[in-house]
Amino acid sequence: MGELVGGALLGDAVSKVSSAIIAAIKKTWHFKAQLNEMKECIESMTPIFADMEKLNKELDRRKEETDGFVNLLQQAENLIQKCGDIKLNLRKRYSHASKLDALNKSLHTYVQIYLQLQMARDVKEALVVVKDPNRGLQKGSSSGWWSSVPLLKGDVIGFDDRVTDLKDMMFKDSLDNDCSIVVVSAAGGSGKTTLVKLFCHDPYIKGRFGKNIYFVTISRVYDKKVIIKNLLGEVPDNTGDDDAAIQQWGSFLAENESEVLLVLDDVWHGNVITDFKFKSPRYKILVTSRITFKQFKTYKLASLDPQDAIHLFCQSASPEQSNIPDELVKKLVKCCKFHPLALTVIGGMLKGTHPARWEVMWKKLSGNNSLLDSDQSILECLEKSLYLFDKEPELKQCYLDLGLFPEDQKIAATALMDIWAHLYKHDDEGSATMDILDRLSSINLATLSPKRKHSHTIGNHCVEEFVMQHDVMRDLAIHLNSQKSIEHRETLIINAYGQDLPQLPQTVNARVLSISTDERFAFAWNDIQFPKAEVFVFNFMSKMHPLPQFVQHMKRLKVLNITNYGYNFSKIENFPEPQYLSGLTRIRLDHVSISSISKTILMLENLQKLSLIMCKIGESFNQGISNKLTSLLEIDIESCDDLATFPAMLCNLVGLKKLSITNCHELTSLSEEFGNLSSLEVLRLASCSKLLTLPESMRHLKKLRMIDLSHCLNLHNLPLHTGSLQSIDVRGCTELHELPNLVKDFDKVKVVCDEEVSHRWSDLKNVKVEVVEEDALDTFYKIICQKGMISEC
Repeated sequence: MGELVGGALLGDAVSKVSSAIIAAIKKTWHFKAQLNEMKECIESMTPIFADMEKLNKELDRRKEETDGFVNLLQQAENLIQKCGDIKLNLRKRYSHASKLDALNKSLHTYVQIYLQLQMARDVKEALVVVKDPNRGLQKGSSSGWWSSVPLLKGDVIGFDDRVTDLKDMMFKDSLDNDCSIVVVSAAGGSGKTTLVKLFCHDPYIKGRFGKNIYFVTISRVYDKKVIIKNLLGEVPDNTGDDDAAIQQWGSFLAENESEVLLVLDDVWHGNVITDFKFKSPRYKILVTSRITFKQFKTYKLASLDPQDAIHLFCQSASPEQSNIPDELVKKLVKCCKFHPLALTVIGGMLKGTHPARWEVMWKKLSGNNSLLDSDQSILECLEKSLYLFDKEPELKQCYLDLGLFPEDQKIAATALMDIWAHLYKHDDEGSATMDILDRLSSINLATLSPKRKHSHTIGNHCVEEFVMQHDVMRDLAIHLNSQKSIEHRETLIINAYGQDLPQLPQTVNARVLSISTDERFAFAWNDIQFPKAEVFVFNFMSKMHPLPQFVQHMKRLKVLNITNYGYNFSKIENFPEPQYLSGLTRIRLDHVSISSISKTILMLENLQKLSLIMCKIGESFNQGISNKLTSLLEIDIESCDDLATFPAMLCNLVGLKKLSITNCHELTSLSEEFGNLSSLEVLRLASCSKLLTLPESMRHLKKLRMIDLSHCLNLHNLPLHTGSLQSIDVRGCTELHELPNLVKDFDKVKVVCDEEVSHRWSDLKNVKVEVVEEDALDTFYKIICQKGMISEC
């Protein structure tokens, strides 16, 4: 085998080393462990360096940044060749084994140190982008930030051969002048999404497409502009209808010279696939669906084979083999019909339980003789397993409450906390809510989004926490909530899309009401009465939306959650006058324009918590009217991009204890009246990238215990009191050079900061410094979230 020439392409270098490793393993078994380790390491690193090589060309970087990796591969090839020729010489075997160990260590070190330095440099450049938006990134760049493939959770069992088969189908017999489309079809919970994630993370696929892999979830109900925004990062303001938005994707494909793979996950309508079909030989579309579309190539995903099914079940249940008989495990797996979701959920529910429970579960499930090849039979199997909830009714009801929110959407833990604080008396610090979500996640009834590294909790454990639910588990929750007649349901969940709307009686006695709808909401329901409703979750997807008129007759309403999942901000029409909502204690508004309802909100005397998420605020709080929010304890404002300052008219809230303003990138200052918030205990001003100063009046906030200023990149002053302050988070405050004058008088204050500024605090008495090691990738992620460069933060 010839040597690698200097400056050889990365792909050639990897190919030659891989061939050398395979040849060496065939010749001798002495170095098998070291060679396999090297092969695994190189395969995992190659896609990263391929992306770097491509991006370096775009960014006009030095070629030497990837040449270092190529040089290591050249050394590896030379050494591997020599290892393959060694037979019985023990001294040479030991010597070359040591050299292989050293080379493996060099490869790992190269990633851990050199790439971290490059990432740190890229973070600094991202900081420049934040401070100078005109130097931002271009739409649809190959960075893949907007629509990157979700990570896989844990080990995937029984899918390796399926990935190979799917690759064969995707690239075999594809038309020269057209895109190739493959639909992965199976019943819900069969592992379709898992398979396509694994496919996208396959080294060959990553090497072939690089960062030109775009992954988007469609769902039953969708907004085409939201899909395009998730794919490309933005939709131009002058884009007209949905078809014009789709054409933006076509224009991107026409401008892109590389191969592009688009993954459309959870598709329910064939016209979605047709919409995204553009004629291009460099374009591939991979689809997952419960439906078989005859006009497209279909990969039928079969159930797991028995051995893999047992492995998956045991992984989920973690049984002690000395306590759980193998025969009982096999019986339970057979009852699950080798269906991945059933195996995972039922195994998770049995985790850590007594063997007697395993026996009872088997008896419950053994009557299910149908094949789990339909959604209904899956629901029946899973429903039987929920008998374990009989002794924990609150845990079961919390699981059922996840069905209040639309499918395939992240559910904010803070939104659940608002509901559960009223229904089940959960605490306002989020401890009880997170305990429930953690338990549901541990038994695979829901999935908690992994908290980012070094996330720091200030005043609420639910902050930045999200949960998602598998479609089938949501269908089960809705099914269980629907077992009684509508008149007698405690919780009523209505999915009112299109013309297929349920018939409702004149009076509905549900305590909890959820409606998910589009612009075709049934006005015929306006006269229906909900006299006992205490929680109303209203989900919709339209630019302008009237609130149902029956809301003004909900005399017992305590919690109101309104979320617009569409692309445009929604203007809420006919919001009830304050006298009709006088009992409200919590309001959460997400992605709506509040100008039309601010006067109502300001008059709610019993309101205790107000949350504004991604709302258009405008001049809503600067209209010269006083407020009557005498009971308000907490305000949460997140990602409201037109908030320039904290309104002076809200600075008279003498009972306010918690204020959180995060990811509001137009916020430059707080009014001087801010110091009038005399009861304030917790203040979060995190990731407000343009916040320059804090008012001197903050020194009057004598009850302030916790303050989070993390990632306020331009903040340069810190006026604080010495009273009851317990902790302050100043991570990422790169412009904060001067400490408060009274900092020497702090009494046992914990300061969370980056290593580079820790020396400013470490010499101070009574200050406990918690140094957070900078994670360049996490910081980079935070920065690009601040600029809206990716859609999910």
